[in-house]
Amino acid sequence: MPVRAARPNGMRTPKTPHGRRLVIPGPRRDSADPMAVLTPLQLRILHLRVVDGHTAEQVATKLDMSPTAVRITQHRALQRLREQLGDDADTT
Repeated sequence: MPVRAARPNGMRTPKTPHGRRLVIPGPRRDSADPMAVLTPLQLRILHLRVVDGHTAEQVATKLDMSPTAVRITQHRALQRLREQLGDDADTT
C-alpha cells in the first residue's frame, strides 16, 4: 500500500487533472520575505482573490476546489502572514 505524504497544517490539496493530489511543500522560513511562509497554493489564491479580484467561486472553478476550501485557504494564508509580520515587528 502506498505511503501518503503528510499535508501541512491539515490542509487539503487540490486534485491534479490526473486525479492525484498535489504535494504542497511546507512554509519556507529561510527568507526575509514575509510571503515566503506561504505555500504555493496560498500564494495563488491570494493573488487571484486580492490582486485579480476574483470571487471565491471563480477561484474554486479555476483551481478545482470548493468555494469553502478557497475561503479557508485564504483565511489561513492571511493568518500566517499576520503571525509572520507580528513576529517581525517584535524583533525590530
